[in-house]
Amino acid sequence: MLREFDRDLASLFALNLLMAFSVQLINPLFPLYLEGLGASDVEVGLVVSLSSVVATALMLPSGILMDWVGRRRMLILSVLLCAAPPFLLVFVRSWWMALPLSMVFAASFSLFVPTRMTLIADSARPGSTATLFGLMNLAWPIGGIAAPILSGLIVERFGWGSCFLLAGGILAVSLIPALLIRAPRRRVRGVAERSSSPLARSHLSPLLLFFIFHLIMTTAMGCLGVILPLYLKDQFGLPYPIIGLFFTASGAMTLITQIPSGYLADRYGERRFISIVITPIPLLLGLWPLMRQWWMLLLLYTFISGLWSMTWPATLSLLSETFPEELRGTAFGVRMTGVRMGFTIGPVIAGYLYGGWSSSAPFQAASLLTLLGIPLSLTLPRGRNNSHC
Repeated sequence: MLREFDRDLASLFALNLLMAFSVQLINPLFPLYLEGLGASDVEVGLVVSLSSVVATALMLPSGILMDWVGRRRMLILSVLLCAAPPFLLVFVRSWWMALPLSMVFAASFSLFVPTRMTLIADSARPGSTATLFGLMNLAWPIGGIAAPILSGLIVERFGWGSCFLLAGGILAVSLIPALLIRAPRRRVRGVAERSSSPLARSHLSPLLLFFIFHLIMTTAMGCLGVILPLYLKDQFGLPYPIIGLFFTASGAMTLITQIPSGYLADRYGERRFISIVITPIPLLLGLWPLMRQWWMLLLLYTFISGLWSMTWPATLSLLSETFPEELRGTAFGVRMTGVRMGFTIGPVIAGYLYGGWSSSAPFQAASLLTLLGIPLSLTLPRGRNNSHC
């Protein structure tokens, strides 16, 4: 597996690490920032959801476009788009002014994420795809472990402006590893490959399955993520650093799970592994309203995040093995469209339930959605290298 880890993947890892750190300085506490600008619970959900709408609309086109303009150009463009909004957020004085900047910030990842996934998949060797994805996925939790707590400390001591300036500065520096990544050589494709189409029946059915599964699961996780800071503040009166600790613990758990989960998925089959690890999630989410101590919620949230993150290498590997190389950009774009749609719908549902029903309603809704995800996971394709499972 380490034989694939060349200079380009090392540069991609460094780029991912810097972007993850910067994003985690902003995103976990962003609902509280909007609340401080006068936004209601529903308006907070609206900002997050509209940002996801833009990202969702761009996800599939970016997956297709990268094959035309090149991976390297897409990475550089994504960094430039991501770096600008944090600097401009320093001057925002109302929540509706933050909305377009949040949209651009979210849209930048519509360019970055599918391109990153495709570069990793193209570099993987048969039988080690999930393990390589697990290794590369370490950049997300490593970048996010310290950032949420640091963000809380900076906000409490210096204000939101300092936090945004730090994030923007790191994103500007991340342009360096993006420039170091070499444009991959295009391989010569045969007539059969050029005629391959995502609309062909053999490709369309698995594309829809991946799309629906990720839509359901990320809608559930979207319900959880956007409400968590508000819930912890309203129910327990926790300060920003302790709220940030929840996201740091989640990042630490993700760091621990990525390589082992990738190895296990490669060894025992991706589809079987996905079904096993998501099975406890509905029960754990159902227990959320019963917890009366914040540290108990910390353990519960960390465990839920760990189980969910264990599916990432497996789903990415399964998708890579299901579709030919010339369709991977499109396939990753479809998958991420489902992901972004889930993180668009989830905050709206959570904001409505939290403000209009009860504080526990978003977590109950997330539990029901993840329960639906279990039978859906069993319908995913087996993949070319996992016909035994």
